Amino acid sequence: MPKFKFNMDFVPVPKDFIEHIMPQANASYVIVYMYVLMLASSGADMSTAAIAKKLGLIETDVINAIKYWNEKGVLSGTGDNIIIKKSPDEELSPDTDKKSIDDIAKIIEGDSALADLCAVAQEILGKTLGNGDIETLYWFYDKLGLSPEVISMLLEYCVSLGKRNMKYIEKVAITWQENNITTIESAQNYITKASSDSSFISSLRKLFGITDRNLSKTERLYLESWRDEMKMSADMVALAYEYSVMATGKLSFPYINTIIKRWAEKGILTIPEAEKDHEEFRAASGGAMQETENIGEIEKQFMSLYGSE
Repeated sequence: MPKFKFNMDFVPVPKDFIEHIMPQANASYVIVYMYVLMLASSGADMSTAAIAKKLGLIETDVINAIKYWNEKGVLSGTGDNIIIKKSPDEELSPDTDKKSIDDIAKIIEGDSALADLCAVAQEILGKTLGNGDIETLYWFYDKLGLSPEVISMLLEYCVSLGKRNMKYIEKVAITWQENNITTIESAQNYITKASSDSSFISSLRKLFGITDRNLSKTERLYLESWRDEMKMSADMVALAYEYSVMATGKLSFPYINTIIKRWAEKGILTIPEAEKDHEEFRAASGGAMQETENIGEIEKQFMSLYGSE
């Protein structure tokens, strides 16, 4: 039986990652993770664009890979502050860095803002705070540097998502701190964007009839690309969906994507502009979208005029 051993510099890959996480991941995402792991082991800096060029990928793939590994819990943070975790269960936990409840109680007694925070937190969470809850709230203030006002906004945001568990709220608080969401203004901007992003996706899920299951990874990437990269509103996507159904009789993410890519390339961002573009397409195709029942031929004709992916 062959015996394997290291005879070179190496990068340690967590066993849990190899056994439980890697098999389900997109191959390009694994490549990005391994490269980021190598950079981290040597303390090197490199932009997502440079990583993409080095690996022969497009930058969007690298950005999506980092986002994917964040969601899986093997990376933490974005931008210039990415932390490699030993496993998804490893958390940046305040448990080992909290003051005792007695010390905290004395501090709160002498600080009206913290006393008010505890009262507001009980109201937001709809429960009487236990000692552990109070210790965690104080940790947000003392160690993460979040003001009582920002902590209140954090609690309200989590509750709006249906999340009242303090462990979940801890994770969100750490993410905010890592991404410099530490002021009232930055917290409000984050909440507004998160609410808009959620509204965009939920409205399109309802339109597409995807209400009894989660979006697939590919479907979510399409939606995020239309929103973030191509800057399309939900109304524009809805119009592209309407044209897709008219032409093919079905929901087709690739077909919708072809329409939206054309609009983005032409700088078309409003409904009137899109409708005009569509009329021009119909004229160029001889009105085939209405006059023929050959859906396959329509789709082929459309893709020919609009370009393939």
